[in-house]
Amino acid sequence: MLDGLDEEDSLEEGGQATEKKMRLSMHQVKALEKNFDVGNKLEPERKVKLAEELGLQPRQVAIWFQNRRARWKTKVLEKDYAMLKANRENEPPRNCSDCLNSPSDNRQLSGDDCPSVVFN
Repeated sequence: MLDGLDEEDSLEEGGQATEKKMRLSMHQVKALEKNFDVGNKLEPERKVKLAEELGLQPRQVAIWFQNRRARWKTKVLEKDYAMLKANRENEPPRNCSDCLNSPSDNRQLSGDDCPSVVFN
């Protein structure tokens, strides 16, 4: 993925190469990552400056940041899900009679309504 300086051919349906897809160099990726750590949103001036410093088009920098934010968001969601799942697994099982006869709720719940019943 981060192989470096290689070019990759883009192929049309007919199998003909149409344009070269430039891979970012390790130096460019590291600089972009460092800037992402500073702030994951780009102001127009920062985008243009970064593009000039790295020899890229401003649109390439903007797209890289957009893709990186998407990967970052996915990682955050996965981490949050794992934490919630671990917390749920560490809770002691609830007794359904606690749900059905709760003094805070005068109505009787059926088994389908029980919040402690988890269907996998």
